[in-house]
Amino acid sequence: MDRENLPGRQPTGAEQRALRQQAGAYQAEGNRGRSPVRPLHEPPKQRPVRYPAEGRQGAVPPHSGGGRSTYPPENYNHQPGEDDNQGQPRGGRGRPRGRWFVAMVMVASTLAICLFVSIFLVQSAFDLLGLNQEDRQIEVTIPQDAGISDVVRILGQAGVVNHPTTFRFYLNFRSVQEENLLPGDYIFNARMSYDEVIRAMMTGRTVREVVRLTFIEGWTLWDYALHLEEHGVVDAEVFIEYLGTADFGFEFFNMIDRHPHRFHMLEGYLFPDTYDFYVGENVGSVARKFLRNFNDRVMTPQMLARMEYMGLTVDETITLASIIQREAGFSDDMRIVSSVFHNRLNSPNFPRLESDVTWRYIDEEILPRLTVRNQALLDAYDTYVTEGLPIGPVCNPGMDAIMAALHPERTQVNFFFFVTDVNGDFYYAVTYAQHQQNIAQALSVGDEIGGIDTPHYR
Repeated sequence: MDRENLPGRQPTGAEQRALRQQAGAYQAEGNRGRSPVRPLHEPPKQRPVRYPAEGRQGAVPPHSGGGRSTYPPENYNHQPGEDDNQGQPRGGRGRPRGRWFVAMVMVASTLAICLFVSIFLVQSAFDLLGLNQEDRQIEVTIPQDAGISDVVRILGQAGVVNHPTTFRFYLNFRSVQEENLLPGDYIFNARMSYDEVIRAMMTGRTVREVVRLTFIEGWTLWDYALHLEEHGVVDAEVFIEYLGTADFGFEFFNMIDRHPHRFHMLEGYLFPDTYDFYVGENVGSVARKFLRNFNDRVMTPQMLARMEYMGLTVDETITLASIIQREAGFSDDMRIVSSVFHNRLNSPNFPRLESDVTWRYIDEEILPRLTVRNQALLDAYDTYVTEGLPIGPVCNPGMDAIMAALHPERTQVNFFFFVTDVNGDFYYAVTYAQHQQNIAQALSVGDEIGGIDTPHYR
């Protein structure tokens, strides 16, 4: 047996020195990227070769033949933790998320700018025309040495104009010069349009004349319009036309019957009262004073609850109240007159109200203003023809008539007829025969009578 291969034999000193030299050689090779030191009996492990991305500078494919590979090249400076594929598109698709994000931000920014510009233009238009503004007086002092910029700033701070920049552009558009705007103490209204403000300052109308007007219960829309025109507040036809086309935004607007045979949609809704107006006041401001008063006085929770209890809509309540107003005037008989009409509305034996005042409304208000006779419209108001209530109110009733329509008198018997004499006295009847006797008695007092079923005596 060979002595060198005997088990348990210790290596000689020369062999130990040779082993140490061989281990040092392997260690040196490991420090240069070669295999680490391993036992003599263990075969060297094959180290996997990483191929660089195609086209990277300095990349050299491994040798196909024998010998050592020169990979990685000497000029390839790879840092620890550096990704060999850094900077290359992943999956060949680039960075779509980044591009989509930028596109979405640009679209959102464009929409936001468009929305801002649209809102600004709409608000500027409202400010220019004096729309959607609070109805209030504003006192402003324009000093003697005020320039255009000073005037714009003062009006903006006072609330006469809400968009000073727009007002300044409008002054330039109208070619208004500094010398055109006169100094002084002014009383403006927040609802005034730019043209009205400019006109007031160019004419030096520093103090606007105020007129106090009283509108009587039972007046019609044209009575109101002519009264306003007579005192220089607004033109009558302009006022009537505005009432027929404007939308004032009050809740009761949606409760009005928009039937095509309605002569004036807002007849009945101009609340009779005493009001203060400016001479030459804006037509919208004038109309809103009447309608706001109606809204505040009539459209209360208590009044609406009573209408519902009586089975009446707002429009039906005002229509009935207008008939009561014209029939009873200012007398204490309003609630009894109301009970007569309620009795007829609730009785199948009297399908028509047959009230004289509806016929008079046709004769005095509608016919003179029709260019072409419209019989369907006339019949819609004539309670001798149409059943139940007419198509709309025949005047603007006061609060007493409205309350009477909602609180009819409880009489001992149900009256279905009444007639009035020249002195305003009322005669009530249950039957038609009794009514005929009352008509004869009323005529003995005077020729003028009114009431139910009496048109042929007029």
